[in-house]
Amino acid sequence: MKLKDAVTNNTYIISSLTCSNQNDAMRISALGFVPGSKIKLLQSSPYKICMIGSGRIAISDSMADMINVEK
Repeated sequence: MKLKDAVTNNTYIISSLTCSNQNDAMRISALGFVPGSKIKLLQSSPYKICMIGSGRIAISDSMADMINVEK
């Protein structure tokens, strides 16, 4: 499932990234969205706010569309 379709207040594991270019992959990875990472979706609109470790990060729907997660 794509992170953009995830349900708020659920915890997920990032399974893979589906980026169209290397720059997007590097930017997403630099934010901490790497396969194997555990994330919790705190808010879904207007931006996705995710908790990764002890930090919170806001990303756009287009970026969330490049992140594949599983429960």
